[in-house]
Amino acid sequence: MLRSHIHNLLLLTGVLSALNGELINGPMIAHLEMREAKIWVQAKSPSIIRVAYSSEENATPLTWSDPIETDAEKSHTAVVTLDKIEPGQSYSYRVEINGEIVSAPATFKSPSNYYDRAPAPDFKIAVGGAHYMLEDGYEPPYRILGGGYDIFTSITQAEPDLMIWTGNTAHLRSSDWGSKSGYEKRFTRARSSSQLQPLLRSVPHYAIWSDHDYGAPNSGHKNSFRGVAEANFKNFWPRPVEVDQLEGVATQFRYADVDFFMLDVRSYRNDKPESSKRVQILGQDQIQWLRQALIQSTATFKVIIAGAPILNPADSPSNLSYAESEHTEFLQMLRDERISGLFFLSGGKKYGELTRLVHANSYNLYDLTVGPLTATPTNNQEELNYFRQPSTSTFERHFALIEFSGEEQARSLTIRVMSLEGKELWTRRIPASSLQALD
Repeated sequence: MLRSHIHNLLLLTGVLSALNGELINGPMIAHLEMREAKIWVQAKSPSIIRVAYSSEENATPLTWSDPIETDAEKSHTAVVTLDKIEPGQSYSYRVEINGEIVSAPATFKSPSNYYDRAPAPDFKIAVGGAHYMLEDGYEPPYRILGGGYDIFTSITQAEPDLMIWTGNTAHLRSSDWGSKSGYEKRFTRARSSSQLQPLLRSVPHYAIWSDHDYGAPNSGHKNSFRGVAEANFKNFWPRPVEVDQLEGVATQFRYADVDFFMLDVRSYRNDKPESSKRVQILGQDQIQWLRQALIQSTATFKVIIAGAPILNPADSPSNLSYAESEHTEFLQMLRDERISGLFFLSGGKKYGELTRLVHANSYNLYDLTVGPLTATPTNNQEELNYFRQPSTSTFERHFALIEFSGEEQARSLTIRVMSLEGKELWTRRIPASSLQALD
């Protein structure tokens, strides 16, 4: 039995608390498929990492992953692949470092194989915005830039199937973005919240970057530390798939009948071009990749995620509409290709809101901008977003839950924006039938 295997491992490795010093952060589920799981960990020093796992339903013997060696170049992080996973089963797993078990038992459930067998399963995702961990010796006087870390407990208690981070996941400061060590230490600190740990190890996490993950404010394609920023982000936020034809951190993944597309708003950014060139944020290569991926998608919902508001029309460098020509062409491409099921998620703001873009010749588009998880929120009075939906402005720390549910021909997504304490602030329901391209 699984419990006896784990008990024997503990007897062999001694007191767990004496071993935890080798494990700095994690484990975190970095990606979860029907036949495979990826587990992220960060060790204290050069180490050999393995993961032991077993199905709880079938009481199978412990299976060990292949070992991964960590090094300083990757901040002693490792992504361990569990390749003996079967659909629709619950697994227990533990992390071994240098031959010693260093983590308490954690569990996950692999997605069920519903294809051609059953309707798409209902599921729920959590969505979070900016995360700021306080750090002694680095905080400005008379200002509190972070707090409310119990919000992670509220998210865990909501039992989502996965979590999406919409940017500003570590909140770099002036002391951080001038060196590789600065990036590494800030991301390590952000990952270390004790309240965050149960959430990291229980559901898969997917992240895209925004301004404060990247470097100096408003920096883009020409950022001198761009390579450092990209390597660091990939070390701490492994992608489910690397898009070989693109620069940066764009990626995609699927869960049930929803395809998720995560856009990079930094790697192609040029918001101060020469007079002969136009402002660019997404870049033509990335837009063309997204176009092809959307055309090929058979999902009921296509969720596009970016570290900047996608539909907010206000003239601000923090919105995609700041690149006016590119933005117009981007939206026109979506109309021309008659893409159904579109829904947008965005971050990069210190407040939350729901934007609705009304189309006369197509269906209405929605963009849920999720504000800070633990960073300090503000209001949205400086931006004139005339597409903002009434009663959706959120000026406190919050997270969102999005539920995809319903019978096969009547699927819908339901948005619930939640307070730090896990209380519902507002809700909206959007049927999939209302997101269909017009004939």
